[in-house]
Amino acid sequence: MSRVGRKAIQIPSEVTVTFEGATATVKGPKGQITRTFTAACRFEQEGDQIKVLRESESMSARAMHGLSRTLLHNMILGVTQGYSRDLEIAGVGYKAELKGKDLLLSVGFSEPVVYPIPEGIKIEVPAPTQVKVSGISKEQVGQVAAEIRRVRPPEPYKGKGIKYAGEQIHRKAGKTAAGT
Repeated sequence: MSRVGRKAIQIPSEVTVTFEGATATVKGPKGQITRTFTAACRFEQEGDQIKVLRESESMSARAMHGLSRTLLHNMILGVTQGYSRDLEIAGVGYKAELKGKDLLLSVGFSEPVVYPIPEGIKIEVPAPTQVKVSGISKEQVGQVAAEIRRVRPPEPYKGKGIKYAGEQIHRKAGKTAAGT
C-alpha cells in the first residue's frame, strides 16, 4: 500500500466534503472546489476523517492511490488556508502594476506585457518589483505564477527577469579579455 495513500485526511469543522460517484466537492470559508477523480480509487468518510481506498491492485490503481489522497488534501487546505506564490522582478526599469483585471509587466520589451488575471486568482503588487499570486487551487496558483515567470525568465549573466521568491539563479561569468 502507498504510505501517502494510507494516511487518513482530517476534515476541519468549517469544511464540508461531499462525494457523488468519483466527483468530490469541498466547501470552506474561502470558497468551493470540485474535482473528478479516477475510478481506481474510492473515498470513505468516517466522521471527520476520509480514507482513500483502492479498487484493485493494478499498477494504475496503485499509482493513483497516493495522488488521489494528496489532491483531496490540497483541496481541503485550499478552502481553509489558501495558497500563494511570490515572484520578484529584477532589472533596471522592470516593474509590475495592476490595471483593472490585468497585470501589466514592464520587463524590457517595447510595450508592457498585459497578463489577464484568471477567474479564481487574486494578484497583488505590494511593490513595483514584487508580485503575489494567491487562490484556493494549488494547481492554478502554480500555473499562473509559472506563466508570469515565463514572460521574462531570469537570465544567467545579470539575473534580470522574473523569478520566484527565494529562487537561486545559477550565474555565469561573462566574457573575459583574451590574454597577450
